[in-house]
Amino acid sequence: PSAPLATPEQATLSNGLEVQLVRRTDLPIVTMVLGVEGGYAADQGARWGTAAFAAEMLDEGTRTRTALQVADGLERAGARLYSQAALDVTVITLMALTDKLDPALDIFADVVLHPAFPASDMERTRRVIDARIRQEKVSPTGMGLRTLPQFLYGRDHAYSQPLTGSGTEATIAAMTREDLVAFHQHWFKPNHARLFVVGDVS
Repeated sequence: PSAPLATPEQATLSNGLEVQLVRRTDLPIVTMVLGVEGGYAADQGARWGTAAFAAEMLDEGTRTRTALQVADGLERAGARLYSQAALDVTVITLMALTDKLDPALDIFADVVLHPAFPASDMERTRRVIDARIRQEKVSPTGMGLRTLPQFLYGRDHAYSQPLTGSGTEATIAAMTREDLVAFHQHWFKPNHARLFVVGDVS
């Protein structure tokens, strides 16, 4: 049987970042989840799909690492990193072995703090998101998630955009690197985030 869940330890760092830790020593694994207050509801007043596009691009290279270097570093550390935008939050998750946490955490921090949003990878990501939108439009569930919010909330509400977060063909086609940089600079701040840590670490 697994060990009982420990009482979370909580701290707020001097920069305003709230950290919650639950120590679990039964497995040598650490999971870190950073939740940033800026999901696709934050696209209101911007291009629909910005949050999801930015989340897709976070691990596509930083100021000092290419996308291949990010992937290679994670592989050598035996770690997994993925990011996703939801309605009210963008979530970046790192899973790593305890004895490889330092190099994995270095990449995690670099991806969160210094994404480069390179133009070449942006065009590939744009094609992936555009294909996703077209797929949603031929799926009853996808089409419902795209159209129902406007009936529920009205067109001017932050929740009125497609609940898939993928935006529209027009907004994705018009998306610029500057849109992604602006989103990151506005929302990715310590006082807009919470870090949850679970695992074999103090």
